[in-house]
Amino acid sequence: MKVFKMFGKDFCYKELLQLDGAFSAAHINYGKSPVFNNIDGKNLAKNSRKKSLTNTEIINNVLENIYSFNGTEKDFHKNDRIILWKSYWLEYINSFDKMIDSSPNSVVTVYIGRHAVEIGFKYLLLKKTDQIDTIHDLEKLSNMLYSKFNINDDYMDYVQEFCKYFSQYIEGGNAEYFRYPEYKGNTYFAGNCLDIKWISYNLALIILKLIHFSGMDNEI
Repeated sequence: MKVFKMFGKDFCYKELLQLDGAFSAAHINYGKSPVFNNIDGKNLAKNSRKKSLTNTEIINNVLENIYSFNGTEKDFHKNDRIILWKSYWLEYINSFDKMIDSSPNSVVTVYIGRHAVEIGFKYLLLKKTDQIDTIHDLEKLSNMLYSKFNINDDYMDYVQEFCKYFSQYIEGGNAEYFRYPEYKGNTYFAGNCLDIKWISYNLALIILKLIHFSGMDNEI
């Protein structure tokens, strides 16, 4: 097969799964970290993790403590929470940008772009309200954004309208439209005639508008 060659030319289905890779504690021993917006994410949320790090330092012995940490935190520091959401948003923007170049007609590209818009809405709402709503509907999220902010800038015209029509007439009310081929109520993906590049153009433009609205132009 011609996929996943970054893991070596002989990488194939016969390889044994590395089961310890499913445990957060095992990963800590290797000193690695995810990348957010081309920046090492090791120091993200450091204020929230000071207490936890003292509790997880014992994970130096992975075999004895592999079940002691599940990779999540509670009572997150407010500033860390905002930084983490911002970092996720920037990383999805970067990935969407790369996917537009490498796979401009892929449903996966649109999914990543759509998710970047969703995270952008939620990041801005978090900064304003200190809350995250678990809904995924772009129409509802855009309405929430405009209800919480006094948005009168001309460049933000039609963002609400696009999200409304996109949610209703492309996704059919299914926020998972490009994520899965089947949805609630026995409905199925029927976007066989969609112009993916056209949708990506509009999603990318909304992202640029949200970036400017958030004052983050210099961070992209």
